[in-house]
Amino acid sequence: MRFLDRSTAGHQLALRLAPLLGGRAGAELVVLGLAPGGLPVAAEVAESLGAPLDATVVRPLAVPGHDRPVGAIADGDPPLLDRQALESLGVTSAELDASVRRERVEVHRREALYRPGRARLPLSGRTAVLVSDGLTDALTARAALHALAADHPQRLILAAPVGDARIAADLSRDVDAVVCLHLPRYAHAAGPWYGEFHEVTDREAAVLLQRRTPADGPD
Repeated sequence: MRFLDRSTAGHQLALRLAPLLGGRAGAELVVLGLAPGGLPVAAEVAESLGAPLDATVVRPLAVPGHDRPVGAIADGDPPLLDRQALESLGVTSAELDASVRRERVEVHRREALYRPGRARLPLSGRTAVLVSDGLTDALTARAALHALAADHPQRLILAAPVGDARIAADLSRDVDAVVCLHLPRYAHAAGPWYGEFHEVTDREAAVLLQRRTPADGPD
C-alpha cells in the first residue's frame, strides 16, 4: 500500500481511528503529531475528528563518527538509551552527555517555535493519540510515548499510516492500542510508502499547529 501524501494518509487514518474512539472528540481527545514529520498526518486526523492538535518533539541521540542513534530524548524527560548500541559502539560518558545536552537544547528550541508562549495541551483524563508518519524507529516513538504517559492520559493510542510489523508489536506494550493502516514485515523508512514525501520544515510544522491549536478544545 502506498499513500498519495501525508494528508491523504491522515484522512484514511482518521477513518480507521473513528470507530475505536467511539465518538470521542473535542475536549476529551487530543491528537499529537510526532514532530515534525508526523504533523501533516496528525493535522488531517485532528481536522477529521474535530479534535485539537498538538506536537511532541523527540530527538535522536547521535555521537560523532556513528550513524546509529544511541538513544532518544523528549522535552522534560530523561533520555531513553539503547544500552546495546552504547556498548557495541564504545560510546563514552562524555560523548553521551554532550549529545544529550545538544539535543535537549534542540528539543527546547523546536518546542518554543511550534507553540510560542504556551505549554502542551493537558492530557490528564483525556484520550491522547500520538500520530507518526511511519513506525520505523521504536526508540523515538517510545520516548514520545513515555513523555505523554507522564501526563496521565486516560487512554494512549499510537497511530500511523504505515509501520514495521515487529516495531508496532513491540510498541503495543506501551499503549492501549496501536493503529496502522499497513504493516509490512519490514519498513526501514517511511518515505518509500508515500508518493510525495518531503522533509517537513520547522515553519511548516509551526503553521500547522497555529491553524488548529485552541487554548483548550477544538475550534
